[in-house]
Amino acid sequence: MDYKDYLTIISPPDHVDNKIRLFKRTCGNKIGKFPSMYAKAHISIDFIRDSIDQQSKKPLILKPFYELLDFKIRTIPAHELRINGFNFFCHGPNFRTIYAALELDEETENWFNTVKQALRINRKLKPHITVTRKIPTEFFNILWPYFQNTEYNDSFEANSLIILEKESGNPFDYYREYKKLPFAKKSA
Repeated sequence: MDYKDYLTIISPPDHVDNKIRLFKRTCGNKIGKFPSMYAKAHISIDFIRDSIDQQSKKPLILKPFYELLDFKIRTIPAHELRINGFNFFCHGPNFRTIYAALELDEETENWFNTVKQALRINRKLKPHITVTRKIPTEFFNILWPYFQNTEYNDSFEANSLIILEKESGNPFDYYREYKKLPFAKKSA
C-alpha cells in the first residue's frame, strides 16, 4: 500500500516569508547549512499520514474528511496574527529550534482552539514560524545572542489553511499544495 504525508499549515504572505528568509540566510552565514534552511515560512498545524487508493490515487481517509473540513473552515473568520520577537524549543540537551514567536493573546488562543476543534486535534499546539529547526546546541549558542538582540514585529491575516502532500518515505519528494481551505472573510 502506498502512503502520503499531509501537512496542514498557515502560510504567511510574501513580506513575512522574505523576512524569515533573511534571518535564515544570516544563520547560514554564521553556522553553514542547517535543516529548514530553504523551507518557506509557515505555521505547522497538523501532520497526518494516509493510505492511497491505488485506482484513484486519492487518500482513503482524508478525502471525505477534508471535504467536510472545507465547510467548517469557511465558518471560522480570518484572524490577524502578530509576530513579536523570537523564542526557542529544546529537543533534549543536544538540539534547539529557533522560531519567530506569535503573540498568543486570549483572542488568538481561542481562534487557534477553534481551528484545532475543526481539525479534531487533541494535542497542545504552540503556533510559531521556524527559523532554524533542531540545530545542535553549539550552533544555537552561536545564533541565540543575535536573536535575543534582534527585534522583529510584524502581522498578517491568516486567511486560509493549506494542506500540503508528499509521498511518505521518499527522500526526493517535497510537499506540494493539495488543497486550500479559506477562512470566512472578516466582517468590516
